[in-house]
Amino acid sequence: MSEISIVLEKIASALESNSKKFEELDAVAGDGDLGIAVGKIAAGMRSGIYGLTGDLKVDLMLVGREIASAAPSTFGTLIATGFIRASAVVSAQADGLTNARKCLSAACEGMAARGKAQLGERTLLDALYPAVEAFQSEQDFQAGLMAAALASRSGATATALMTPKHGRAGWIGERAKGFEDAGATVIAVLFESLI
Repeated sequence: MSEISIVLEKIASALESNSKKFEELDAVAGDGDLGIAVGKIAAGMRSGIYGLTGDLKVDLMLVGREIASAAPSTFGTLIATGFIRASAVVSAQADGLTNARKCLSAACEGMAARGKAQLGERTLLDALYPAVEAFQSEQDFQAGLMAAALASRSGATATALMTPKHGRAGWIGERAKGFEDAGATVIAVLFESLI
């Protein structure tokens, strides 16, 4: 198996095995269907694995499109956007760490723009931004993943103190406090699956 296929399989497995947790968190402040959405995202990732070419730029675009097709929900669209935006910045001349840094930054910026959200608004960005920053600060790939996993988990935990501003969660406002944002928790699980 190629490196990207191993990464995608780890993420897909983690998403599936935590789907009940995502569903429960989403039921507090949303419509409770995030568990279903992440299952579809995992299916899209696995579909992408079968078409991998060995060209990272092409492969990230392919996986993004497979996710968009398999999971046409808001969350699925955001994750697909991350892969597609990452594909645009891959350089054949860059080493793996440099490409990973560029991809994570582009994915984060693309998802923020697509979701029209900012840090501190109780969204997946509250786990993703700190993860990306932590990864950027390390000089070793594995150390970067470890730092990103820890930072994303801290970011997700911090969302329990935030008032939501977007989607259905924004309608209930203060009542969501005390529970982690479901989308931020997905991001934390995603990074934790890679360490």
